[in-house]
Amino acid sequence: MNRKLLSFAVTLSALVGCSSQPKLAQLSGKLTFKGQPVPAGWIAFTPDVAAGNLGQIKVLQVKDGIFDSSKESEPGLKPGKYNLRIAGFDGIKIPLFGQGKQIFNAYTEDFEVPEGTTTKEFIVPPSAGENVRIEKTADT
Repeated sequence: MNRKLLSFAVTLSALVGCSSQPKLAQLSGKLTFKGQPVPAGWIAFTPDVAAGNLGQIKVLQVKDGIFDSSKESEPGLKPGKYNLRIAGFDGIKIPLFGQGKQIFNAYTEDFEVPEGTTTKEFIVPPSAGENVRIEKTADT
């Protein structure tokens, strides 16, 4: 009898443990630079460990100024605070630059992904386009 009760307790705690995982949020929106949609690029979401957000870096691809976490191969983001790194390109593929030439230096900002489904417009300031340092992209 005690063995059955112990087995039940272990099963119940395993089920409760599984359901305590935070539900992934979905984030979509626009990325603009100088008032125009960014032709190609990416937004890297690095968990803000100092704020208690642990996990993996997630990268959302940008095409014609649009990004959508639900369209990625592993959809969704864990809600929480992130440090973002945003890159933008002209979208014209050339050797060593799979997304084209950079149109601004990588731009960083902090952002908190809320629970549920959210839309957001990220606006890269014009100053990010000054003295652009060209970096090779990994997607050649």
